[in-house]
Amino acid sequence: MLGLGPVPIPPSTVLSVLTGGGSGREITVVWDLRMPVAIATPLVGAALGVAGAWTQTSSRNPIASPDVLGVSGGAAVAVVLGTLVARPEFAVGIPTFWWRCLLAMAGAAAIVALLFAFGGLGTSSRVILVGVALSLMCHAAVSYLMVRADLSRAAEAQTWLAGSTGLVRWEALPPLVAATVPFALLGAWRGRDLPLLAHDDDSARALGVDVDRVRATLLIASTGLVAVTVSVVGPIGFVALVAPQLARLASRAPTAPPVASAAAGAALISGCAVIASLLPVTVPVGLITAIVGGPVLVALVVRGSTARSIP
Repeated sequence: MLGLGPVPIPPSTVLSVLTGGGSGREITVVWDLRMPVAIATPLVGAALGVAGAWTQTSSRNPIASPDVLGVSGGAAVAVVLGTLVARPEFAVGIPTFWWRCLLAMAGAAAIVALLFAFGGLGTSSRVILVGVALSLMCHAAVSYLMVRADLSRAAEAQTWLAGSTGLVRWEALPPLVAATVPFALLGAWRGRDLPLLAHDDDSARALGVDVDRVRATLLIASTGLVAVTVSVVGPIGFVALVAPQLARLASRAPTAPPVASAAAGAALISGCAVIASLLPVTVPVGLITAIVGGPVLVALVVRGSTARSIP
């Protein structure tokens, strides 16, 4: 990834830069521009993968990912609203990452509140239907805001909306890690009871699990992780949806293992970033994940339907 892009860098030169050599131009390209992207890309993928695993397993629904439920869309609407309408004038003195992160969390939290209000906290298909409706509404809201905004502000938001890791710089990495770790720890703490939710709520309660509390905590942790990633790289689709299913198939586990899902998410988005860097034109990684993730999702659905039809 460090040597790929519009300006190709040979592996020997990359190694030279990493060991303290290289020219000023090579240091700028490899160290200043591509290294933070190479670090942030798998981190974002891992966060999305584990967030998808938590929501899918706790709801016992393989399509209950944060992007399908509208969480990513709610975060995107809030950030776009702040960028195009209010602009960061309201956040004077606050670094860009943090005001975007706060807006994304507020938007994602609003979607979760609506999910609770209209879909309930459970495993019914009603939650998915409400989430899909909210996701479509968020997409419409973003489109409206983009149409109403002036061209300069709309152009600024367009690349971010497509889901791009290519604009991440060193200054974004410390706050990205600082904002991600608390939600990851919260989910890992509650995730200990996750295997007990794989069958039914009554069995889990019989084993002493507070099902509603576990489910709510994991949804909060997933929402936080998604909001943080959206604030940095924009909404990237399909990773949280597909990565847990790939991890489940690879591990042959009954549910998506969170650690394996994180690894699958990191590998998926990193692979898509490599593909994007090999293209002759600059393409956001979110577009590649959609192109790759769509057929993968269809294959998983067909495979699951075939498996269920075998007596």
